[in-house]
Amino acid sequence: MSIPRFFLRPSALRALLIGVALFAISRTSSAQVLFQDDLDDNTSGWVLESLTGSFGLAGSDAVFGFDYSALGIPEAPNSGVADAATRGVRLRTNTTGLPRDQAALSLTDASFSGKYSVQVDMWLNWPPDPAAVGTTIHGGMYVGDSLPGNVNANFPAQRGAGFIADTDGDCGNCDYILLKDRFEMDTFSGQYSVRDFGFGNQPGIDADDLNTNPANGDLINLPAFLPTFDIDAATGGLQNAGVAQPAGAAGFQWLTIVAEVDPTAVGIGPGTALGTAKFSVINPATSQVLVIGTVDNSVPDVLDDDGDGDDCDDSAGSEDICVNTVDPLAGDVPVNMEGRIALFLVDFFAGAGSNLNLSFALFDNVLVTQSSTTQPGDFNLDGFVDAADYTTWRDGLGDTFTAGDYDVWRANFGMPASAAIAGSSVPEPSAWLILSLAIAPATRRFFFKR
Repeated sequence: MSIPRFFLRPSALRALLIGVALFAISRTSSAQVLFQDDLDDNTSGWVLESLTGSFGLAGSDAVFGFDYSALGIPEAPNSGVADAATRGVRLRTNTTGLPRDQAALSLTDASFSGKYSVQVDMWLNWPPDPAAVGTTIHGGMYVGDSLPGNVNANFPAQRGAGFIADTDGDCGNCDYILLKDRFEMDTFSGQYSVRDFGFGNQPGIDADDLNTNPANGDLINLPAFLPTFDIDAATGGLQNAGVAQPAGAAGFQWLTIVAEVDPTAVGIGPGTALGTAKFSVINPATSQVLVIGTVDNSVPDVLDDDGDGDDCDDSAGSEDICVNTVDPLAGDVPVNMEGRIALFLVDFFAGAGSNLNLSFALFDNVLVTQSSTTQPGDFNLDGFVDAADYTTWRDGLGDTFTAGDYDVWRANFGMPASAAIAGSSVPEPSAWLILSLAIAPATRRFFFKR
């Protein structure tokens, strides 16, 4: 009996990566900035997409330039010097307490194409309640869009490849979820960085996941990644929570969400559809990075959660693998990985919190960069590092490029992409060329301004 290719994933890979480097999404020398927004206002033209309303209407709302310091929330980790301090966008949903509502701040831009990366700082806030009513909402990010004809009117904001996390770790096996449109990817699909055999078939990772035995296909410790803490201590007592944030849950702390998108990636599954989006979470307090997994268009996610009409094979050795008999194509339809990003919030449980002013998601410091597989210094992406790249650097200095990018160009001058792959050595640009290009002295420093 052969094993499907999308199950052949080393159990320990990419489960919990610890380091101070915030990988390629940061402003590295070879990344070009496509878009950035500190969300102090809506001059970028974000559109609120919601099931029950739009700006100013009941159901969902968004406030740009929201001063979150009034609630004891500290400055977001990736704020720049030119940003208004402690200001971002507050997104709320289900403010009426009746529908299972969702909302997204969506931005469409044709430049979000090719290999690109998105990062955003996110804070999930929840109003503590002894009965745990209205305390569990999910926030996160989508990239791309639904394919034509696949937009569902009941899920208008859930389009593309997405990742969401819940506030208080009270969702069971759905605290950390990957999605294609509205469909929750199952851990058995092979799209997560771990396969959770401990709970059988499930649509995501549990916040109290302590499965650290590689023999079981697991290597993740969410409570260690996000330790418990006192909410009042984290917010200066301004929210009068009186409880602790549960370990492993995403609420009451700044987390940086990262999506690395490759619309042309072949993927690991048996399908022919191209495109992958890898989602990671950075804990800025510890510099730890958790790779949640990769939404993969080549993987048919016929393994859905047990509660939606699945016909499950629970025989010995089946691992509770289920096939959705109600909607056999659930999660199988590929999504478009390009052209749109969305900051997302959803309430799956139709229960308003005890204090609607404390039930929200904050987003700050959106950054979209163009990734490149070409040689560092190839700023015009023509496959060579030459004088034309200096012109591109000079024209984009202070906007797209930094002073440090010049050093990258100089170190790789004359190198084609093929030589970079082979590790070939090439000479640096000659002194006459540097002088002819009127390069500023190396001691001069330009500072990138957000």
